[in-house]
Amino acid sequence: MPENSPKMARSASPVARAGAGDISERELFRERHNLQTTPPARLQRLHPKKQLFLTPVNKFTAKKPESSVNLARIKSCLDEYRKQGRPPKIGHKAASMEDLTPTKRSKIENLNATKKDKEVHLVRPALRGIVEERAAARVGRFMLVTAWRRRRDEVRCLRKTLEFQVSCSERLRMQVSALKSLLDSDNVKVRLAMRELDRLKQLLKDKDIEKAVLEREKRALEEDVIAAEDKASQLSIDCRNARNELQAAGARADRTLAAERARRDRALRALSLMEQQLVQRKDLLSTVESQLATLRREAEEKQKVLEETFQKLEMEQLARECSTRECSELSARVSMAAAETCTLRRVVEQLKEHLTRLELDLKMTREQLDWWPRPLTKMLGVARSWLRCPMSMPEALLWSMLPARSGC
Repeated sequence: MPENSPKMARSASPVARAGAGDISERELFRERHNLQTTPPARLQRLHPKKQLFLTPVNKFTAKKPESSVNLARIKSCLDEYRKQGRPPKIGHKAASMEDLTPTKRSKIENLNATKKDKEVHLVRPALRGIVEERAAARVGRFMLVTAWRRRRDEVRCLRKTLEFQVSCSERLRMQVSALKSLLDSDNVKVRLAMRELDRLKQLLKDKDIEKAVLEREKRALEEDVIAAEDKASQLSIDCRNARNELQAAGARADRTLAAERARRDRALRALSLMEQQLVQRKDLLSTVESQLATLRREAEEKQKVLEETFQKLEMEQLARECSTRECSELSARVSMAAAETCTLRRVVEQLKEHLTRLELDLKMTREQLDWWPRPLTKMLGVARSWLRCPMSMPEALLWSMLPARSGC
């Protein structure tokens, strides 16, 4: 905990003393008030017999409730009550663990009571008549009924006490679970507060480290400022020295500037003379350039004429070469045509000679045919045709019946 934190009161809760604040106190008071003022009507009312064997349901967690130690103690107490002859009267008060827990003294008292009951012996007098037997039976029935009623009242009382103790134990268990949940939430808040405290401590350490670093930087900056002041004083001394040197250099520069101005005036006069000469030479150069341009134009025109003549000569040469190629081709074609004509003439002459021979043969055959009879010529023609292309007898007969080709 930091040293400057305010002191807490001793009556404050451990959560508040741990640094969680007054919020946990308010929440704890609110939960206590809600538990104390919770009406019993919220619980579902059941039959007493069903309520005895009802399994308690955990309100805050959905897990299956484990077997409680208090229930085992209550069962042991009920066993002790069954063993007793007369059950002790229990007033209407809140059941606590001390009331439900059997002690050694109660066990000793129960043992003594059971021993006394065993030592008591009832001596029954002998019955003498029917009336006495009937009276004894009535008395016995009456005593049995009264004992049974008393036992039933005792059982009812025990059941009520058991129900009351079960409800008290359930309420105590609910209070314990509520307080446990509150304790868990308070522990979570305490852990969060401790984490926040650790974070703040770490932040404080970081700030201390940063402060130390800044102090070192401050001292370094102070040293730099002192060094800069020393350097500024040295620079001021150097500046004054440089100013004096600049003044001396300015005086020397003025003297050299006057000499340079005189030299420049002389150079300007010489430059004006040179400019006049340059203008004259420019005029001469312009006349020479004009003459050169005319000569260039004439040379270009002559060059163009010469190129045209060269082109014409090349075209004439090409035309001459083409004409010579065409002439050679035409001469080859003419020679080929002449050879073909010669061959054709020979063929024609041969055909003419063959034709003349055929005409002479035709004339001779005609003359011979004119001398021979027609049936004979017809038969000769049939034989010739038959020899050329052989045919069957019906075709030959048909052919013989037809008139001759040479005419009838």
